[in-house]
Amino acid sequence: MEWEDLESLRFELDGEIIQLENGQAVVSYGGASEDRYTLQNRVAQGDLNGDGYDDVVAHIVLSTACTGTFHLVVGVIDNGKGGEAQAPVSVGDRIVMDRIEVRDRTVEVVLFDREPDEPFTVISRRQMLEIDFAGPEPAVAVIDSQPLESLTPPGPDLPEIDIRFDPGAIGAIVAGSIEFRQRQTYTVYISAGQWFSAELDAPLGVWLDVRLEDHVVASGTERFQHVQAELPATGPWKVTVVSAHAGAAEYKMAIEALPPGSEYPPATTPTESPDDVELPDHSLAPTTDGTAPVVYFTFDDGPHPVYTTQVLDVLAKYNARATFFVVGSLAEVLPRTIQRIVDEGHTLANHTWNHENLAGLPREAFDDTVGRTQAILGSRATNCLRPPYGSLDAFTREWASEHGLEVQTWDFTPGDWLQPPAVEIAQGLLDHARNGAIFLLHDGGGPRAQTVLGLDMALQELSSRGFRFEPLCT
Repeated sequence: MEWEDLESLRFELDGEIIQLENGQAVVSYGGASEDRYTLQNRVAQGDLNGDGYDDVVAHIVLSTACTGTFHLVVGVIDNGKGGEAQAPVSVGDRIVMDRIEVRDRTVEVVLFDREPDEPFTVISRRQMLEIDFAGPEPAVAVIDSQPLESLTPPGPDLPEIDIRFDPGAIGAIVAGSIEFRQRQTYTVYISAGQWFSAELDAPLGVWLDVRLEDHVVASGTERFQHVQAELPATGPWKVTVVSAHAGAAEYKMAIEALPPGSEYPPATTPTESPDDVELPDHSLAPTTDGTAPVVYFTFDDGPHPVYTTQVLDVLAKYNARATFFVVGSLAEVLPRTIQRIVDEGHTLANHTWNHENLAGLPREAFDDTVGRTQAILGSRATNCLRPPYGSLDAFTREWASEHGLEVQTWDFTPGDWLQPPAVEIAQGLLDHARNGAIFLLHDGGGPRAQTVLGLDMALQELSSRGFRFEPLCT
């Protein structure tokens, strides 16, 4: 049997005949709704029916509109006429296939999957399946299942990267991409007693591991994306990005190490006056009804015990009101900060319980993270939800609506999570200031001193141009 035979394979699935052409087939149901079948390069050979001739096992991926990406294993019996396809076996949705082999007339499939309650982006176990195509219908049995953390990483790890802070700096930002089961280690020299934090901006399934020899602050199996601790020993600490994410993932990581003797969190306040920086002039966009133009400042990833307070101080200085999209688990431990937000005329909105990526999240997990956050905010919550990373899938708006929530995104962000200079943050806001503009900034998730200072600069200039500052969600 030749590869060309597989590229034109014909098989039946759920009563429908699928005919591949050049290894692909598309079944359209009208509009954007379609199923797409794609033959993969992973193929196994061996005798499946005991006739002494090699048969073939094909791997086909079925991508369906809005519902999933299913991996099909298809036994193809060599009948001398291009092959006779057996009934396909679906071995999982959004999984990672490892290998397919033919052993003793059965097909052995090794794949990486997740527990039933896990988000689709997170891989947590390896399974070995045995498929027997000899009977009228394929018989499937799970012959082995192991948690991912019990397995030896495939290795070798990616080369280690040394992090050296710029003179006078207490932190650094790094970024990269990582594949499933890879580990990227960053080395940073820190002394005992220094306060350390690492904040990872990445999809679920990409975690942090922080350790120095036997001193383990956070293990990659504990699923942390934010680590904060007073380190117990001096030396080259290894901060490792560990991926159990199904597929390639982009990430950014902010690392901060406070000077010895500092208390965490740092009681920092902006020391640079907005008057010290010259910002470009921009014309004021007039409204059609003669009222002063309005912009909506929104803040994500808080509350933070220091930076949210500083943001509130700056907003009060310019009589500005805003909306804070808060992380529920942080709101739970900082109730006074949450109450201050409300007392000063700002509004609260939902940013999930643990900053989960909502795209691909199972319904039960979606309901939990959104519902718990709404519950902790209680009557102070508005009807707005902002998905972390702005990440949506086909179900996000529908499921949010069933919670009585409306998804709110933004018009412009100056990328303050990357900690650019304050003048760049302010300049970006001024460049995009138009009546009705929605701005995204961050009061949590990492060091935000530049955000606080840039906000002060921007509000001073926008106030002089006659802008109003109102909450987006009310």
